Amino acid sequence: MTDAAETPLAELARLRRRVRELEAEVTTLRDSEAEQRAMFSAMTDAVLIVDRDGRYLRVPETASEARHKPDPRLLGKTMHEALPAAEADAFVAGIRRVLAERRMLNNVYSRTIAGEELWFSANASPLGADTVLLVVREITDEVRHEQALRDNLRQQERLREHEAALLRLSTPLIPIGDDILVMPLIGRLDAALLEHAQDTLLNGIAAARARVAIVDVTGVGELDEAAAAGLLKVAQALRLLGARVVLTGIRPRVAASLASSTTAWTDVTVRASLKEAVAEATGDARRAP
Repeated sequence: MTDAAETPLAELARLRRRVRELEAEVTTLRDSEAEQRAMFSAMTDAVLIVDRDGRYLRVPETASEARHKPDPRLLGKTMHEALPAAEADAFVAGIRRVLAERRMLNNVYSRTIAGEELWFSANASPLGADTVLLVVREITDEVRHEQALRDNLRQQERLREHEAALLRLSTPLIPIGDDILVMPLIGRLDAALLEHAQDTLLNGIAAARARVAIVDVTGVGELDEAAAAGLLKVAQALRLLGARVVLTGIRPRVAASLASSTTAWTDVTVRASLKEAVAEATGDARRAP
């Protein structure tokens, strides 16, 4: 009698424990579902679950402020029904590769929506045996920013090329005879132009074994203290290679600047004009033994 009376009570206790366990599981599932809903509602990415044929199985709701969101009416349709054929083919091929390789793949692509080209980054991860989780993020702003940076870099490169071309035009090196070089300087004598002029003259004198370097400043409008010092530095560097430096084409304003400068010009020959300097240099060459 005792055992028969205890058996239903034990069974009832066991059922009550099972009910409590089930209730706890339901509570856990509800909390998990609420967390998932909160997570999806905070996401600006589009989240899609598709099968190996590109059929939309689930389209969870994400943040309402996202600029581009998948249409819930896609549910049950295939990508070939929703996208241009070429895009759909590419997506389905990518989905099948994800399933075959069982790893996440990324694809960056663009689409024209409402007349505007938008860029997206899609991460595809295997979810089940024949299903894939797609997380699609719009990256239009990032792509445009990168394009602007590339355009700026190309513009800077073109500017550097333009500046280099201007330097070459501002510092041409002209051979007069076998051992006489002429360089007309044009424009403002800033540090970059003087450095380029010095490099060009040094290389030209070394290559031609020139004995005279005529520097013509007719095309120089102004010559401040810094430019005068820089020009003298060029002359001193040329003299170290054994070349005599002749300065020509000094205009009144430049002469005034040189006269008031503290720079010593004792090692530089000055002639009134380029014609006079060339005639003198070629005459000296003819008289040389």
